[in-house]
Amino acid sequence: MTWQIIFVLCLLLASFAAMVWEKWSVDIVALVAMMALLATGILSPAKVFSVFSNEATITIACMFILSAGLERTGAIDLMGQKLHSLGLKTELSLLLVTLPIVGVISAFVNNTPVVVVFMPIMISMAVRYDIKPSKLLIPLSFAAIFGGSCTLIGTSTNILVSATAEASGEAPLGMFELTPIGLVIGAAGLVYMFTIGRKLLPARETLSTILQTTKSREFLTEAVVAAASPLIGKHIADTSLKSLKNSRILDISRNGEFLTTPLNEVVLEQGDRLRITTILSGVLEVKDQPGLDILPHSELGLETLGTQKAAIMESVIGPNSEMIGRTIRQINFRQRFGILILAVHREGHNLRRKFENIRLNFGDTILMEGPESAFEKLRADRNFLLLTAPVEKVTRRGRMWLSIGIVLVMVVLATINLLPISALAMMCALAMVLSGCLEMEEAYRAINWKIIMLIMGTLAIGLALEETGGAVYLAHGLIVSLGSAGPMAVLAMTFAMSSFLTTFLSNNAVAVIITPIVIGAVKEMGLDPRPFIMAVALGASASFATPVGYQTNTLVYGAGGYRFSDFVKVGLPLNILFWILATLLIPLFWPLKMLD
Repeated sequence: MTWQIIFVLCLLLASFAAMVWEKWSVDIVALVAMMALLATGILSPAKVFSVFSNEATITIACMFILSAGLERTGAIDLMGQKLHSLGLKTELSLLLVTLPIVGVISAFVNNTPVVVVFMPIMISMAVRYDIKPSKLLIPLSFAAIFGGSCTLIGTSTNILVSATAEASGEAPLGMFELTPIGLVIGAAGLVYMFTIGRKLLPARETLSTILQTTKSREFLTEAVVAAASPLIGKHIADTSLKSLKNSRILDISRNGEFLTTPLNEVVLEQGDRLRITTILSGVLEVKDQPGLDILPHSELGLETLGTQKAAIMESVIGPNSEMIGRTIRQINFRQRFGILILAVHREGHNLRRKFENIRLNFGDTILMEGPESAFEKLRADRNFLLLTAPVEKVTRRGRMWLSIGIVLVMVVLATINLLPISALAMMCALAMVLSGCLEMEEAYRAINWKIIMLIMGTLAIGLALEETGGAVYLAHGLIVSLGSAGPMAVLAMTFAMSSFLTTFLSNNAVAVIITPIVIGAVKEMGLDPRPFIMAVALGASASFATPVGYQTNTLVYGAGGYRFSDFVKVGLPLNILFWILATLLIPLFWPLKMLD
C-alpha cells in the first residue's frame, strides 16, 4: 500500500468523522479535503478542477432552479391549497390523502421545497382539528423520501449515483429505471407509516404550546410617556415596566423613528411611544402605570392609532439562511424585523432563557411575536420558513402551467434519451428564466450552494480513490470479507453500508464515495455491477433513523417538537424493512449475473 492510498483513506475517514462531529459545516469539510489532495499533489490542478464541470453537479444545480420555478408560479402551493380545502379532520385521513400526493410530487420535484410548502399546511390543519403536529411531520418527510427514490430526478442522490457510475464506465440510470422497485418499496413504506409507524409517533407539543396563554395574546397596542411622567430620565430596567405580568414591550419610537438601543438601556423621554403586546386584561395593567397613557388619548392631541392584531408564529431556520451561525442578539430581530423572539426549539428542547447568545442552526425553530404586517414582510425573506398556514402570496400564477410544461418536457425528453439529463436540465432551467417563471436573481438564489460545494469536495475524494488505487484496495478487502458468502451477501452489505452511512452523513457524499468502491469490488468478483449500483442509490436515500441524514428530516425536526430518539424509534424499523425488501427485490429487476 502506497503512502498516497494511506493518505486518501485517512482523509476519507477524517472527513466522515468531521461531518459526523458537525463542528464545521459539511461543505467546508469537503472543500478542505479537496484542497488537501491538491496541496499534496495526489490530484493535479486539472483533476481537481474537473469536478467543477461534473455533469451531476450541473444537473443538481439546475434541478434547484426548476423546483424554484414551480414554487414561484404557485404550482406546488396550489396542490397544498386544494388539500387544505378537503377539510380532512382526522390524523389517519390526513396521512392517507397527503402522503401519496407528496410522494408523487417528490418524484419529479426536489423534495425540500415540497416539504417546505406542505409543512405549514399540515401544522395549521393539526391545530384546527386538535391533532399533535408530531403525528404528521415525520410521515411527511418520509413520504417525500419515498417519492424521490422512484425516478432519476426525484433526488440528487440518484443523479449523483448515475453520474458516478457513468464515470466508472457503466451506463447511466434511466429516468424511470428505479420506478418499479421504488413504487413497491415506497408502497410498503406508506403501509408501515399508516399502521405501525403511526402508532410509534410521539404526541409531542410544538414550540408554540409552551405559552399557555397563546390564544389570549390577541392585541398589539401603543402607549406614550406623558409630560411630567415619573418615567422620564429612567432606564426601563429601573422602572415598574420591567415587571409587567401580562404585557411585553416590543419596541420604542422617538420622533417618528424606532430606537435601536437595547430596551433595558433606553432612557425614557417625554413623548416616547412604546409598542406593547398584551392580552385584553393587560390593558388595565398598562393604564395603571404612572405617567404612561394608552393611545389614543384626547388630552395628548395625537393621531388615533387604535390597536393592531398581534400574532404568535413559528418559523424554521432554512437550509440557505443567512442566520445560520449567528446569534439572535447579533441579528437584532426586534429592530430589524419589528418582531420579538420568545423561545428557541432545538433537538427536542424548548429554550426560553439566555437563548439570545445561542448560535442558530439549520432546523432550529423560533417562536416569534409581533404585528401581522411584520410577518407579511417576513414571508418573503428566504432566511425563514414560516410554519403558519400561508396567506395568498404574490406568485406568477399566469405562468404556472408554463412552468409545469417545462418540467414535463424535460421528463419526456429524458425518458426517450434524446439528450443527457444534464443538458436537458440546463436547457429547461434557462427556459424557466426566459419564460418569466423566474427572474435570474431568483434562479441564482434557488441553488443550494452548500450542497453544490459538498458534492464537489466529495467528488474529489472519490476521484482520488480511483487515481491512487485506493478504490481497488478497498474492493479487494470487500471481496475477502464477503466474496465467499455469495453475491446476495454483497448486495445486502452494499445497501446496509449505504443506508448506515447516510444515517450520519450527507446522502450525496455517500453516493459519490461508495458507488465507485462497490463497482470496483463486484467487478473484481466478475459480477455485473448494475444491481449493486441500484442498491447504493436506494440505500443512500433510505435515511429515516436520524434527523441529520436528509434535509427534509432536519426541516421537520424542530417544527414537530421531535427528539433525536423519535427518529430512531420510528425510522430504524423502516430502514430495516427497506433493507430486507431491497435485498430480495433488486435481483428480480436486475439479476445477479456474471459479466460477459
